[in-house]
Amino acid sequence: MGHTATAILWDIDGTLLRATGTGIRTFTVALEIVTGLAFPSTPIDMGGRTDPDIAASVLAALGIEDEDVLFRLLAEVELAYELLEHEFRPMTVAKPGVAAALDRLASEKTVQTLVTGNLQSVARRKVAAVGLDTHIRFELGGYGSDHRLRSELVRTSRSRLADNGHTIALENTWVVGDTPRDLQCARDTGVRCVLVATGSHTYDELAALDADAVFVDLADTEAFLELVLAG
Repeated sequence: MGHTATAILWDIDGTLLRATGTGIRTFTVALEIVTGLAFPSTPIDMGGRTDPDIAASVLAALGIEDEDVLFRLLAEVELAYELLEHEFRPMTVAKPGVAAALDRLASEKTVQTLVTGNLQSVARRKVAAVGLDTHIRFELGGYGSDHRLRSELVRTSRSRLADNGHTIALENTWVVGDTPRDLQCARDTGVRCVLVATGSHTYDELAALDADAVFVDLADTEAFLELVLAG
């Protein structure tokens, strides 16, 4: 396939894999340690948001607005994930077609990394839990530990790519995610976007948005590759 270099910026939760309940669980444990309080009963929308953003919402729901408490909470979230990793592994499941897509992209002239709201250490643990870490260049990604705003994570990843000799055109840079927030961060930064309906949003909900493409899942690996490798 004759194409220019391509970068794939993968989202994790709902896109590469499902790690049901791990977010709430780690936040609950961390919150108890840092504040002595229970997780708020008000619904917290976590989809496509960064961990610092979620942490701030959780604390705000409890009437706490304190940067120091926020930093301590995030540090405890990392520790909680490490502590509970053995419990989380069996609950972490790869999404359909993802392993094949990662393998095939690796055999092409493609660099693959992550743009995720997860803190970097948590991102690494989740991806390794389902054996999807072989082709991911973790050091080139953008994480919740880098910035609270998701669009900044795309910028962070692109500058890390460039610093490592991967200067890739905006039109050959793809965010692959499962929420409207994934699309928004792509639009904010001028890169392209594929949405997959393997998370909390239905195909119809995602198809109503203006992504470059929407897939039910990545089981049709060929169609996905044809799109992102068109160059």
